[in-house]
Amino acid sequence: MPGTEKQTNYFKIIYQLAVFAALFFMGLRLLYDKAYVADFEAYCPFGGLQALGSFFNLNSLSCSMTTMQIMMGVMLFAGAALFSKLFCGYICPLGTFSEWLGKLGNRLKTKVNVSESFDSSLRAIKYMLLFITFYFTLTSSELFCRKFDPYYAVASGFGSDVVLWYALAAIIILIAGSVIFRFFWCRYLCPFGALTNIFRYFWWFAGIAVLFLLLSFTGIEIPFIYPLLAFICAGYILEIVHIKKVKPLLTYISRSTTTCTGCGSCSKACPQEIDVAAMEKVAHIDCNLCGDCLCVCPEKDTLQINKRNVRWLPGTVLGILIISGLVAGSVFELPTINVKWGNTAQLEKAMTVTVEGLNNVKCYGTSVMYSDRLKEIEGVYGVATYVGKHSVKVLYDGERFIDEAALKEMLFKLQSGVAE
Repeated sequence: MPGTEKQTNYFKIIYQLAVFAALFFMGLRLLYDKAYVADFEAYCPFGGLQALGSFFNLNSLSCSMTTMQIMMGVMLFAGAALFSKLFCGYICPLGTFSEWLGKLGNRLKTKVNVSESFDSSLRAIKYMLLFITFYFTLTSSELFCRKFDPYYAVASGFGSDVVLWYALAAIIILIAGSVIFRFFWCRYLCPFGALTNIFRYFWWFAGIAVLFLLLSFTGIEIPFIYPLLAFICAGYILEIVHIKKVKPLLTYISRSTTTCTGCGSCSKACPQEIDVAAMEKVAHIDCNLCGDCLCVCPEKDTLQINKRNVRWLPGTVLGILIISGLVAGSVFELPTINVKWGNTAQLEKAMTVTVEGLNNVKCYGTSVMYSDRLKEIEGVYGVATYVGKHSVKVLYDGERFIDEAALKEMLFKLQSGVAE
């Protein structure tokens, strides 16, 4: 069988460079556009899933999260459950940065291999961080991950939500760990990575969720901490037990034993150090279908996607998921808070007015502050805030406020002094 030349993995490179180009543009725009407010979490799927959790638990969205982030989180779930951890391999800036640092470590010859038992123990840390992150987010509607996330710390310029020593420690560990160990942050510390691994075990995740819902429908009140613990513990146990044999779903890397010469190029090229050359189906939990192994295989039709020459498929699926999330997120928006303090009779007769352009209403905290100011106005009975559009819908007494234009002006001015 004639060999083939090594090819560049353009699909992954284009995605990775596009993400960093977008972040660079946002940072550059801050320098010359004083009115511009950079939202470095505008499409964050992890924040979106945390926001969705706080919406179910507290009826409010976390921080500045909107339906856009929630829908991107839903697409993350769909991608991980049906295909693979595509977001980790192509989109995540921390994953890309870790990969680049890992290549630096290879050149410096600083790489250290860990034993399987030590590896299994370290993998528990990210599940602990996932539990802590979701627990505090679901009880406060504030994104706990902002306190230590290296990406958010750097992108926000160590903003007010960042705990300095948490973030600095995380950044040092990210850099040093990636140079010395293979994907140290992603494998052992990233709560986002733990969540995507849980989604890979879709039936366990769905089973726990359905059981929790059935018990809720029967009138049994179960604190969210118990299903959360069940998700976390099951995810870690399944990762350790089935680390090399996750059941392939709709897409997987396949290896032809007939044409494979055993050169090992695929195993050497795998960023995750998966021994691709020893598998007919790559079913390792760390595989994210990045495609690097496909590009280095010297034998034609030996490494493929689902035994077919569709190397473009993972990148295409990811593009469809992202576009679907963007479209769905732009169609509707969940309120950040939706509170009513009027009595039943007042709410039945209440009218609704929408006020836009409230730039100070930009997150959960400012939404609560705006709501508190509204409660002081007699004749106002409730408010729903939409931080993505910087707008509010206010319930009011139509007999007391006859002039809607004057009411809108008053509600607009009320945002002054509302800031975090």
